[in-house]
Amino acid sequence: MTKRSIKNYILLFLFVAYMIVYKAFLFTNYMKYSEMINVSFLAILLCVSIILLGFRKCKNNYMSQNITQILLIYLMITFALMYGLGLFTGFLQNAYSRSAVGLLNNICAPILIIALIELIRYVVIWANRDKKLYVVLITIAITLFEIIIGRRSIPFNNLEELFRMSATFIIPVIIKNGVLSYLCYHVGYKIPMIYRMIMDVYVFIVPVIPNYGEYIQSLILISLPIIIYISAFSLIDERNQKVEHIFTKTNFTLLDVPVAVIIVVLACLISGFFPHFMMGIGSESMSPKINKGDAVIIEKYNGKKELKKGQIIAYKRDEKIIVHRIKDITKQKGKTVYVTKGDTNKSVDSKVVTKKDIQGVVIVRIPLIAYPTVWLSELFYG
Repeated sequence: MTKRSIKNYILLFLFVAYMIVYKAFLFTNYMKYSEMINVSFLAILLCVSIILLGFRKCKNNYMSQNITQILLIYLMITFALMYGLGLFTGFLQNAYSRSAVGLLNNICAPILIIALIELIRYVVIWANRDKKLYVVLITIAITLFEIIIGRRSIPFNNLEELFRMSATFIIPVIIKNGVLSYLCYHVGYKIPMIYRMIMDVYVFIVPVIPNYGEYIQSLILISLPIIIYISAFSLIDERNQKVEHIFTKTNFTLLDVPVAVIIVVLACLISGFFPHFMMGIGSESMSPKINKGDAVIIEKYNGKKELKKGQIIAYKRDEKIIVHRIKDITKQKGKTVYVTKGDTNKSVDSKVVTKKDIQGVVIVRIPLIAYPTVWLSELFYG
């Protein structure tokens, strides 16, 4: 193992060790000072990384200038769309203080944390541009850090909630950091810094925020980095091929359209924005028709349509959604109730299902795409 490898692993060890201590002890006992503690740790880690790996000057070449222009254009379009959508969905008054002192208190810690993280990312990546393993590892470490400080807890014991959090928070953070590390690797820390200073800080500054919910917000936070990546990749590929780029020509490709459509459809399905919604399956009770790790698309049930024996329904029981087949339909106290059963279960479910319990009817199965969330749930809770 080389000296540089040892230095890299020391930095990664410090990062991981802090996250463990923060989650297990600091956040619980010193929540009031958690932001100040995070800033202090990141400042120390940045100093250590510069001492161990050095600091290379970030050059402002034509590539950096072109990608910066693209970034700013996409950001302007994004904010126009966000606030244009707000004209239909409404706006919320920003809860953060608008006074000069309050504004300074609100944005000081986030700005410092963003600046320190991006500088740490830059120092490690540019010291290891010939060793992409460490680029990947520092990206994973930063992603985990953001997830840990961004959420008090992750509901590994609740598959439905974990699936929702993955779609609205974890996946956007993963995609964002993957794209920012890619940009940092090729053009330095300035563009990732600009992106984060705008997208992560604006919420503390603007007086009103569009009221379109966390799912549409996550859709924006997933789509924007991907579109920026596609455009930046095109420019960087041209540079690598030694093709002179003319900035005035369009940076969109045919790939943008299906990627955007897929992201929009998935986000809307997960959010329940459509008359349908998507959920992951965490057991083998409906195998082989529906297997563990599959996702199903469910048509929402309004109580008006007549259900039939043999249909697979999703119903709520003890704050969980269960997907089982209707085995029988009967009456209790003059009301229709449904006897359900998992295909692989030996007996019917212990309680009957009423119409108010039914969330919807399964119409489509998508194999295996929910398996990562199932795996995480089993990893932590068995």
